[in-house]
Amino acid sequence: MKSKSWKKLFLPEIKTKSEKNIILIGEKTIVRQKIREDLKNDYGWRIDSELSDLDATIPINLTYEQFERISINEIEKPSPWSVKFSIDNKKNVHIGNCMFYDINRWNNSCEYGIMIGNKKYWNFGYGADATMNTLYYIFNQTDITKVYLHTLTENIRAQNSFRKSGFKFKKIVKKASHEFHFMEIYKSDWQKNKDLPKPEVIVGKEQD
Repeated sequence: MKSKSWKKLFLPEIKTKSEKNIILIGEKTIVRQKIREDLKNDYGWRIDSELSDLDATIPINLTYEQFERISINEIEKPSPWSVKFSIDNKKNVHIGNCMFYDINRWNNSCEYGIMIGNKKYWNFGYGADATMNTLYYIFNQTDITKVYLHTLTENIRAQNSFRKSGFKFKKIVKKASHEFHFMEIYKSDWQKNKDLPKPEVIVGKEQD
């Protein structure tokens, strides 16, 4: 049997998400479970070239119907390796998305990603607030102890936002033709940082 197959058989059992639907209410944002009604915004953001550039990727080449079909399947049958959220403002307007993914059950780590798709909310602290909400979820509702991310070296706004949320710069990483800041935060450091605001937590019904 190949080594990868052996790893699947002996994956460590760690908690990677809450059994219940958790809503996190911060100073500016509400981080919540994704729903079908988010998909039209999601599609518009995924075909936006400016947003794609910030993520060092390219716009998706799918019709809305194709995108909707894939996304509904992801909502109904979520991957065990990632957890996705939507971001609302305090008036329940969907303004972006965030997620943690590439969950490593061997070293209790994951990668973090966020996009404020509604550009009217750029530069007002919504991304930092949503990130702090999500870190609270990760470090209180899962066994993950390290969160890291990659952000383009020229994206100073994002780097400042992540530092405000508690991330620390670690090193420069090159991928293909892009250069990224690799930033990380450990649960132990997050717990010591008393300046980070804690969200209001609403616990809903158990998830399927």
